[in-house]
Amino acid sequence: MIAFETDVRINRPIEEVFAYVSDPLNFPRWNSAVKAVRKTSVGEDGVASTYSMERELPTGRAINELEVVASEPPRHFAIRTTAGPTPFLYRYQFSAENGETVINLDAQVELEGAAAFLPQLARRLVKKGVNDNLATLKQILEAAPRP
Repeated sequence: MIAFETDVRINRPIEEVFAYVSDPLNFPRWNSAVKAVRKTSVGEDGVASTYSMERELPTGRAINELEVVASEPPRHFAIRTTAGPTPFLYRYQFSAENGETVINLDAQVELEGAAAFLPQLARRLVKKGVNDNLATLKQILEAAPRP
């Protein structure tokens, strides 16, 4: 398993950023590997809701089943895989600072095959991909018209 933390600052209100990030149906818009997400069940207050996520990985097409394990608007959101390749747990913390939102991500990712034998390289590559996706998220949210 590899673990890392990263963050991004977005010039939008915390409630708006939380609402967008905590909706897995938005993942294909800002996560380059995610091609489609479909809701498979609804949990109470969003927690325990499940999703099927189709991704395009370097090794090919992959399907992961996801579960929302925490949702405390607008401060905390966590999602984990329950089936599929590359199991992960992502914990997002949101804080408001001077009218902006800071997202802090604590990520844990299980890797298989050759990547498992090169954890330092794998950590750098996965973190770079996550940071690129967070940059896309920032760009999308900051470009959106203000209400």
